[in-house]
Amino acid sequence: MRSLGFQTLCLTLLVGLVALPGCDGRSDGAQDAETGERAAESKLPADLIVATPPPTARSVSELKSAPELQGTVVVHGRVGGREEPFVDGIAMFLLADAEMKSCDELHGDACETPWDYCCEPNDSRVAKTATVQIADADGKPLRIGLKDYSELAPLTNVTVVGEVAAYDPDAGTLVINAKRIHVQARG
Repeated sequence: MRSLGFQTLCLTLLVGLVALPGCDGRSDGAQDAETGERAAESKLPADLIVATPPPTARSVSELKSAPELQGTVVVHGRVGGREEPFVDGIAMFLLADAEMKSCDELHGDACETPWDYCCEPNDSRVAKTATVQIADADGKPLRIGLKDYSELAPLTNVTVVGEVAAYDPDAGTLVINAKRIHVQARG
């Protein structure tokens, strides 16, 4: 009898210890979520963001005017092209040609999301935007959001060095696997 009571007491204490929050007062589930977030951030290459922009960069529309496009490219533009230029939970954003005027640059326009370039005709937006992604070794975008990562935000000027992952001049699509990104300081 005594042995059964002792085993029950030990089991109860063990279950109680497992259910206790960690040292920081959070439950194991919250700690697991934070650990998962840190692991996702560590998936981004440490040298992705660079301090110095590459010396020669082309505009998005200049790149997309080529009948064939492959290999390494250097492109300059602004984060934008639609209301939400970032993809939630995926290392991907839309890059708009820096020469395209955002709605806040147009006189008398009070657009709340000027980075969507809604004042531009749709065919112009397609011709002057490209998708930038940070991909794994298999070419699939990493599963981590980039919004506000290293000051990436709508209308931020960036220069991207990367490899052409997909290009269809007829459809107007260009996807670049970024290897380096220079984020211009906001001023």
